[in-house]
Amino acid sequence: MKFLDKLGLAIFSLITLILSILVCLIAFNWIDVSIITVALTNAVASQNGMYITIGVSIVLILLSIKCLFFPSYERRAVKEDDDEGILLQNDNGKLLITKGTIKNLVNNTVDEFKNVEAEDAEISLDQNNDVYVNLEINVQKETIIKDVSTKLQNKIKENVKKATDLDIKEINIKVNDVEREENVPTKEESKAEKNTATSK
Repeated sequence: MKFLDKLGLAIFSLITLILSILVCLIAFNWIDVSIITVALTNAVASQNGMYITIGVSIVLILLSIKCLFFPSYERRAVKEDDDEGILLQNDNGKLLITKGTIKNLVNNTVDEFKNVEAEDAEISLDQNNDVYVNLEINVQKETIIKDVSTKLQNKIKENVKKATDLDIKEINIKVNDVEREENVPTKEESKAEKNTATSK
């Protein structure tokens, strides 16, 4: 909690306490209302007293507006983190499946494919809590991209469904690059090696 939030909470707690005590004292006739009226009138009667009263009132108004309508970023960030996922509820309680969990499941599924490497996975949710996956991958040379993409989409849906009981509405795959397999020389490298071998 930020300093201003703590200060606002402390000041308003103190004001509420004082007002509650005054109301109780007036209700039990232990204090006369005219005493409070006279005290307030005297406080505002002098010019300095009036400036102090107006100054304190303005500070309290601004602090009230800040606390009511502009919560601290820390509180907002925690709220966002809590909302970033799908909340499941049953008779035993609640379960929050975060977007990070779904992203890890997607990346783990991509790792099962030897000829595919995940570059980035973005999980988004719509108003109906439908899950959408935008996946960027790199594939190795000689990979049939269409077949691998279909298998990958089906496997991701299957794994996420099995782990979380959530259905993925859509999986969009973007192939960024085609990489050659490691330790497999290109035609140019093979020719260069042959030339080197024959020259020896």
